[in-house]
Amino acid sequence: MSVLILGLVALIGLVFSIAMAVFYLGCLGATMAALNRGRIAWGSITFFIPPLSFVYALRHREEAGWSFGFMWKGGLVVLLVVGSIWLGMQLLPEHAAQGMSTMGKLLPVPTGPVLQ
Repeated sequence: MSVLILGLVALIGLVFSIAMAVFYLGCLGATMAALNRGRIAWGSITFFIPPLSFVYALRHREEAGWSFGFMWKGGLVVLLVVGSIWLGMQLLPEHAAQGMSTMGKLLPVPTGPVLQ
């Protein structure tokens, strides 16, 4: 069972990292499109704050081209992964979650005497 959980966590991490890479590749493409079209202010802002590239790509879809699709799909997958993890954490039993941190929710309850 622990191998299945480890494999699932590794798979989720792989999907998340690929989606983040696709999203930031799209951000870089939109930044380069802005700089290539002479929009220096947009290009500079989106270079230092990459998620603002999505705003630029929404306003100028023809200029952004393929990078808008990369940002849209990569961002959607990231949102789904983070949302499903958050929802999974909310669905943990309440008695195990009272007064515990997130890591305390995931670790098993000790059976023997506990030193404090």
